[in-house]
Amino acid sequence: MRIVRRFFNWLSAEKRAYGQQLQHLLGFKPVNVNVYKLAFKHTSKAVEAHNSNERLEYLGDAVLDAIISEYLFKKYPFRGEGFLTEMRSKIVKRKKLGEIGEFLQLKEFLEYDRNYVNLNATILGNAVEALIGAIYLDQGYDTTKQFIFDKIIYPYIDLDELVTGDINFKSRLFEWSQKYNRELTFEVLRERMQGSYRLFNVGVYVDGEEMGKGEGRSKKDAQKEAARIAYVSLNVAEELEREL
Repeated sequence: MRIVRRFFNWLSAEKRAYGQQLQHLLGFKPVNVNVYKLAFKHTSKAVEAHNSNERLEYLGDAVLDAIISEYLFKKYPFRGEGFLTEMRSKIVKRKKLGEIGEFLQLKEFLEYDRNYVNLNATILGNAVEALIGAIYLDQGYDTTKQFIFDKIIYPYIDLDELVTGDINFKSRLFEWSQKYNRELTFEVLRERMQGSYRLFNVGVYVDGEEMGKGEGRSKKDAQKEAARIAYVSLNVAEELEREL
């Protein structure tokens, strides 16, 4: 009986730890933890297709499209349908979602067969969509919309870069780190007030080694500057072009 009790106590502790980890990712307390577990189950770990994250990916794709479309519609009131469609496609394309999945560290949650599957941008992008589908089922449209704004659009979508085509150093760094199997992380080192506004100081690390620092009025701006410095110091452009 004591062994059984210990087993159930262990299960409860595991469930609590997972719930806390999930809450840190989401920014809110999930109600139905199981739907999130399903969102992170790759087909390689599912006996049948409906037991994988594919259905949630389908739902999340539709919800993400709707929310991004509404956002762009309001953001650019005088731009035409062609421009809005192109901008949406740039935001929700698989490569971009894969980058976001990497920055959200979804690989810590993903369940997949490591013997046969190589984790890549497609799998991470699919997981982002499946996660959005899970949030929609668990919390509804408004919370899903807030999650997309707080965790995707504001931190990782640079509309100016998408419009003008300027280099996105953060994305290029991600591409380089994926190609050469390097761990890329950003860390807020300091926050301080300067007059009436806040300044953020962010460091970028490759395999735990600091490669650049950036400062800005938002975390995103500070990350962009840190990424630019690391991009230059690591000769990322030369390394990527060498493979072409």
